[in-house]
Amino acid sequence: MKEEIKYNHDRDISDFKYDLDIIRKSGFNPIAVSQMYLENTFVFETEKEANNAYKILEIKEQTIDGWWYGKKDFLKEVEKYEKQSTSKVLIHWIK
Repeated sequence: MKEEIKYNHDRDISDFKYDLDIIRKSGFNPIAVSQMYLENTFVFETEKEANNAYKILEIKEQTIDGWWYGKKDFLKEVEKYEKQSTSKVLIHWIK
């Protein structure tokens, strides 16, 4: 019998729609979304885009709170998170 994977959250991608719409309307292009450490987590192709989105949307406009990552750093953080946890990070990759 195959063991069922335990994920760190059970949220559908539609749960992130409101924030994703704001991010996109602000000119940014997230490639994935998740939840880590009880916060929405947004992933971009580069660290530069993640930092720019963070500075504008979380710091300047104060419209979205969360974790902001470039893909490379995000994948490292997922690996670290999963080593410290008993669950796997559920990631919604955006096409």
